[in-house]
Amino acid sequence: MPIPKVQGNEKEETYISRCMEAIGGEYDDQAQPLAICYATYRKATMQSLKDPKDRVAQRLKFNSDFRGINLQDDEQGPCWENYIQIGTKIVDGKEVPDCRGPIKED
Repeated sequence: MPIPKVQGNEKEETYISRCMEAIGGEYDDQAQPLAICYATYRKATMQSLKDPKDRVAQRLKFNSDFRGINLQDDEQGPCWENYIQIGTKIVDGKEVPDCRGPIKED
């Protein structure tokens, strides 16, 4: 079953409960779907940040907190909506995606 998407201003505990109901039975170890649900929620909340510095800081924290977790629906890639990755750059001594944009759609 696909990982559910966060709905609007859904609270974290509500989303985690709904997500675990949807995907919890697909894994032998409950830690894996729980980590996926928390990571999915955090990614959704990062998308709402307006300040690029806040987004980079949150992305670095996310990458550190969820290192090694494969989010199966990461079709958007490492950049937020309407931005594209053109390579990587070093921020605070860590290699991070170099996202450029916004891209205007015709």
